[in-house]
Amino acid sequence: MAKTEILGIGDMRAGFERVRDDMRKRTSRRMLVAAGGVLKGKAKVIALANGSRRTGAMIKNIAIKRETSAPAGTEQYHLGVRHGRNLTAKAKKSGAHLAVSKKGRIVKRYEDDPYYWRWVELGHKVVGRATGETGQQELTYTRKGRSGKLITYKRKRSADSLRARQARASGSVAAKPFIAPALEQGRGEALKAMESKLQQDLEKAGKA
Repeated sequence: MAKTEILGIGDMRAGFERVRDDMRKRTSRRMLVAAGGVLKGKAKVIALANGSRRTGAMIKNIAIKRETSAPAGTEQYHLGVRHGRNLTAKAKKSGAHLAVSKKGRIVKRYEDDPYYWRWVELGHKVVGRATGETGQQELTYTRKGRSGKLITYKRKRSADSLRARQARASGSVAAKPFIAPALEQGRGEALKAMESKLQQDLEKAGKA
C-alpha cells in the first residue's frame, strides 16, 4: 500500500500513524472534508461582510471539491466557487438555456452562474462594452524563433475587440477577497476539526 501523508497538520501526524492501514484513506477524507466545511463557512461569512448578497449565486456556490487527480497516497480538496460546467447537476438542469453568443454561435448558459467570482476575489479592470467600431489596430511584437534568433511579427486586430478594449482600460475595481482570507483566518479552526475527526476514528478503531 502506498504511504499516506497529510500535509500541514504537524503533531497530528503521529496520531494518524496509529490509524489502521485499511482505514487511512477514509479517515484522511473525513478529516479534510471537516476542515473544508469550516473554511467554506468562513468564506461565506467573509463574502457577506464584503457586501455580497445573502441570496447571491456566488455565496450559494462556495464549495469544496475533491481532487480526483491527486498524487498517489495523498488526498486533496479545493476551496472555490462552482461555476459554469462545475455547477451542481440540479442547478444546471433547472437553470440551463440556449443563447446566441456575440459571434453568432448557439451556446448553453446557466442562470445564477457566478462566473465572475475571480473578479471579486482578485479585482479587475473596468472594460468598456463593444461599440461597433470597425477600425483595426496593427500590433508589432518580438519573440525568439526556433533558431533562437529574435523575430519581429505583425498582426492586426479589431479596435473593438475585447483585447483592444482591455488594453485601453484605465479604471479598475478593487478586490474583495473571501477565499484567501478564509484559508488564512480559518486555519486554526480547520486543524481542530481535522483533529476531532481523527480522534473519532481512533476511538472507533479501539472499540472494534
